[in-house]
Amino acid sequence: MPGPNQARLTDLHICPVTAGAPMPVSAPGALNVMVLKLPAARATDLCAAALPPVPHPIAKGSMTVMIGKLPAARIGMDPCASGGVILPPAAFNVFTGG
Repeated sequence: MPGPNQARLTDLHICPVTAGAPMPVSAPGALNVMVLKLPAARATDLCAAALPPVPHPIAKGSMTVMIGKLPAARIGMDPCASGGVILPPAAFNVFTGG
């Protein structure tokens, strides 16, 4: 069974500090790893927010897949620092394990 979908810059996330509105995953991303023509998202990449702390990082990523020496971020699995998650569909045909 494939792993969860890979997250990319501009994919949406939702958490308490987005005030209920989905906001994008933003910089810096892996500019040398493209996933469906967008930079791959990784742990420590930032998520936009409507309320402080603005912005906040993706707190966790894959334990087995590294992109630019950082854990790959996946939808529905890897939280941001304020407890939110990245929303589907992200890269619907790119799966990232463990």
